Amino acid sequence: MMFNWWEDLLASIEAGIKAGIESGLQSLADTLAPLLQVPEPTAPFQRIALFRAGVDQPIAGFGLRVEGAAWCLESHWPQTIPLFELPEAHLWLEVPSAQGGDQLLLCRALVKTGALPEGGQLFLSRSQPFGWTFSRTVSLVGDRDWHLCEVPFHLKPEAQTPGLIKIGVEFMGRGVVWLRDIELLHAPAKLKPITDVMDGLL
Repeated sequence: MMFNWWEDLLASIEAGIKAGIESGLQSLADTLAPLLQVPEPTAPFQRIALFRAGVDQPIAGFGLRVEGAAWCLESHWPQTIPLFELPEAHLWLEVPSAQGGDQLLLCRALVKTGALPEGGQLFLSRSQPFGWTFSRTVSLVGDRDWHLCEVPFHLKPEAQTPGLIKIGVEFMGRGVVWLRDIELLHAPAKLKPITDVMDGLL
């Protein structure tokens, strides 16, 4: 009986810690909730541009060649090979609504890889006039036959100076990548809580 006060004190401390942790976690969740949102298209994607081997000329003047209906990119060391860029102002002219609200860009291409021991990336990026570049990528690995690759990019509804939308391939080392029928697509978007997205996947 003489030690009940000690047990009561421990129980009180444990209850306080638990309440504090729960309160802290809830506060953290409330803070992060607006940040942990995923953009999803609210309408079908529409094509802004289509690039085809033998028809369109990539920016890079080295490290690639045309093989049939595809571009063949070969690297012997880590490097970035730029392919195409499009002024964001062109996107605004094609789709005036792209200046308001959340938007999604999508780079879609048929890709084949060969001997990529260190891997590589197909990227879609937005380069701002003041030097900032934001990129999204999809990994390219090993030896793989033709398959569809898609790289989404979230354009946020912020007042901003038009930049450049860029498409290219980054090699982490040696290897070969073939690409064909590179598309740039656009769709309006809305933000969805990441918890809803995860619930849909489970």
